This record gives sequence, structure tokens and C-alpha cells, in this order.
Amino acid sequence: MIDAQSAHEATLTAIIPALAGANMIYGIGMLENGITWDFAQLVMQHEMVGMVLKTVEGIPIDDEHLAVDVITDVGPGGEFVSHMHTFQNFRKLSKPDAKIFDRNNFDGWKLQGEKDIVERSYEVAIDMLENGKVDNPLPEATQKELDRILEDETAAYAERRKAEK
Repeated sequence: MIDAQSAHEATLTAIIPALAGANMIYGIGMLENGITWDFAQLVMQHEMVGMVLKTVEGIPIDDEHLAVDVITDVGPGGEFVSHMHTFQNFRKLSKPDAKIFDRNNFDGWKLQGEKDIVERSYEVAIDMLENGKVDNPLPEATQKELDRILEDETAAYAERRKAEK
């Protein structure tokens, strides 16, 4: 099931290889060691992978990002909060492009319906399935072959289940 444990496991499964330099993250949407696949898990993990990728980008270390000129301008004992450079940059590293993760405080969360991440993930997944459009659909022959494989495997699975009973 989708819960805190599945989120934690998905994050570790993504971040460790990403930090090691892998260019592919495996298992998005999977549960139970890949036995089960879930649309809401996919939606949630999509955001998590975005955060992982942002993390492994690192933090640029140069005069612009270190704001060396601002430090010189403000000087010892000064404050940076009201400086234009701070205003232009303070959100860049701390605010991911999140739609599922809720960064509101408790009152804000309550005002938005008190939904947890799993509920929000299912809502987004259902909306995508019902209203989403495919930008680059598969060629028709490929889609037909995938549909045939799915039908064959679904029938074979049903036969195995029937034989087990």
C-alpha cells in the first residue's frame, strides 16, 4: 500500500543510485518489490524523483551564487534579508515544483481539505487518466501489440489463479 514506508523506500531506491551517478531510476509506481503497480504511487514518486534530481544537481559555487559582491556591499554586521539579491534568489533552492507534496502549515492544510499525500496522489492520477492527453502516442501497431500481450497475460494469469483454487 502507499504509505510512509513506501515513500521512504522509493526515495532511497532513487537517491542512492542518483548520488552514485546513475542516469536511470527504476521502479517508479511499483509496490511489493515490483509485484504491484499503482498510478498514485507513480504520481507521488514522480515528484519525489524530481526532488532527487534537483538534489543531485548540487549547489553552484561561483561568485554570483555565493553573492560575494552582496557580502561586500552589506558588510560586517549588515543584514541580507532586505537585499534585492536575496529577494531574487531565496526560493530557488528551497521550493521544488511540487503539486503533491504539501508545504502548507497545519491551518493551510485544513483549509485545503485535510488530504494526505496519498489522497492527493490518487486525485491527480484519476484526473490524468480521465482527462489527460498523450503528447507522443505510440504507433498504432505498437499499441495493438501491447494490448495483445496484456490480453494474453491477463488470460494466462486468470487460468493460473483458477488452477490454484
